[in-house]
Order: sequence, then C-alpha cells, then structure tokens
Amino acid sequence: MTPWLLLGASSLFQVGWLVSLREMDGFRRPVPLLFYAVFGLASTFLLSRSLEKIPMATAYALWTGLSVLGTLLFEIGSGRPAGGALRVAFILLIVAATAGLQLTSAATLR
Repeated sequence: MTPWLLLGASSLFQVGWLVSLREMDGFRRPVPLLFYAVFGLASTFLLSRSLEKIPMATAYALWTGLSVLGTLLFEIGSGRPAGGALRVAFILLIVAATAGLQLTSAATLR
C-alpha cells in the first residue's frame, strides 16, 4: 500500500476515534470504548507507517486536515450543525494548503 493511502486510511480511523470518543459518555459506555481503542491504535499505526516515506510536517498537516474534513462530513451526514459555508471553506483551505506542501516538497526532492 502506498504511504499516501496509508495516511488517508489513518485519517479515516482518526474520524472513527473521534466519534467513539464522543459516544463513550465519559468512559461510561463500554462498546464505544472498545471502538475508541481499536480506531486509535489503527490510526496511530497507519500514520507511523506513512511517516516512513512522507515528510513528517506534510504528513501531519494532511492527516489533520483530512481528519477535520472527515469529522465535518460526519457531522453533516448525521444531521448536526456543521457551522456554515465559511467553516467548510476554511477546512478546504487546510487541505489545499497541505496539497501545496506536498507539491513543494516533491519539487525540492528532485
């Protein structure tokens, strides 16, 4: 699997980790706690594997941006208030800036 796919999968697991964290109700619900542990470990493992090939600052920025975008999409999909178009635009700017980081790091590695 390419490091970029590992990073994307790690971001998806991070979204699951965050949703599980919210659903645990202060560690009072055991089933979400199990998902919290599984998603958190999977996210960390996949992120660490992607760091073998992707520069750390670039990987972390993209991982964070994709995780924020994923949680926003989850909120929208579950009918929760997402904060409006301006919030979505700024999150997309984070992802676009991260793509710019990748383009510039690729140019300097040549």
